[in-house]
Amino acid sequence: MKQFFILGASTVYGVGAESDGWGDLVKSYIHSKMYGTEGIGERYEVFNFSKSGSTIEFVAETADLIFDKYAREGEIVTLISVGGNDAKAENTPDNFVCAPEDFQVKVTRLFESLQQHSQQIIFISNGFVDESKVNPKKSPFNDNKVSYFTNERRALFNSITKQVCDDKGIDFVTVDIDKDIWIKNYLYTDGLHPNQVGYQKVFEAIKPIIDKSLSNDQP
Repeated sequence: MKQFFILGASTVYGVGAESDGWGDLVKSYIHSKMYGTEGIGERYEVFNFSKSGSTIEFVAETADLIFDKYAREGEIVTLISVGGNDAKAENTPDNFVCAPEDFQVKVTRLFESLQQHSQQIIFISNGFVDESKVNPKKSPFNDNKVSYFTNERRALFNSITKQVCDDKGIDFVTVDIDKDIWIKNYLYTDGLHPNQVGYQKVFEAIKPIIDKSLSNDQP
């Protein structure tokens, strides 16, 4: 049985979606292949282990336990989106959660760890934000923290991640939509997360890779 593990932070969880984040859309799509009309039956499992606020360090700390408890014999595909909470600053605009050079080390170690468990890894990049709403943005977790998100910083961390993905043969997914159009049409009112149609666009960018993975699994 092939398994799909989905790891990451709030955009994986689906904050801003009326019904389904992209992780939910991936699961629904795979379920439709199994249980829909002319479905192939129970061939896959899909798990979403996302948590809002997650950093790359949190994902690294929890991933081994997740695989230890949930992995079966068979192929594993891991989808992951993380780094936005590492790129931000907290409480003051220059108090960054993670320095770029430290992030590169952490993302490299995380991917090396994931590759011990997964036959395929798909990384989904972090999208544009509306800085007028999120620089700064008050935390929703009642912890009195303030976060500072900028597109420049997110682009830097995306570029670091892409380089590591390229070096390690990992799929790197981006949504090819202009920044201003994304902010106007595909961003939730909080200025940080996609809205429902935004999540659909993210799913559509992932779908060709999922389709290829599913087709490779056909008898």
